[in-house]
Amino acid sequence: MKIALGYIITYLWVFAVLGISALVKKLFHAGDEASRKVVHVLSAFAWVPMYICFGATWHLLIPPATFIVINYISVQTDLLPMMERHDGEKSYGTVFYAVSMTVLAAATLADSRFMLPFGAGMLCMALGDGLAPLFGSIKKGNRPIFGEKRTLYGSLSVFALSSIVVAVFTYGLGMPLQFYQVLLVGVFAAVMEAVGVNGADNLTLPLGVGLLSWLFAIS
Repeated sequence: MKIALGYIITYLWVFAVLGISALVKKLFHAGDEASRKVVHVLSAFAWVPMYICFGATWHLLIPPATFIVINYISVQTDLLPMMERHDGEKSYGTVFYAVSMTVLAAATLADSRFMLPFGAGMLCMALGDGLAPLFGSIKKGNRPIFGEKRTLYGSLSVFALSSIVVAVFTYGLGMPLQFYQVLLVGVFAAVMEAVGVNGADNLTLPLGVGLLSWLFAIS
């Protein structure tokens, strides 16, 4: 029963997020990026019912693997327009998003201690990377960094939000990290977000944060 409930809640959550994104786009006449960010920020919270209901079992693989296929089809056909760009340039960021979740789920099957780093990686991506453009768009005192691909405020926001996420996992859920390690993961998240371009930060950030958090946790 618990496993079935996990599937129901996980899929309902993701499709509810897509519905909210479509509603935001329609009611507020939001652009593609705004509706995409709604999906980006909220979808990762599907980890919560998976964590509670599935634990470190093969069931973790099914939902994210499903969305690798669905998201790829959507990129090619505009199946889910609320999460696609319509400026003539295809972005595979949503596919990378699901790939990251699948890889982290597979890592959890290999070592159950990866469960909390899995969640930390996904939520750092969702909140850190997802909200960075809000801070990156600030003009006063801001400046481009990392070869002008990112801004100072945007990268600082990734560091701050990721550090908060990892702190919650550490002090709230028991991921065994020291305080300085929490901050190091935050710095690493900002770097991983900066080097990942064209949607690849949806790979570099969660996988990097997940791996580093796991290494700290088992050391």
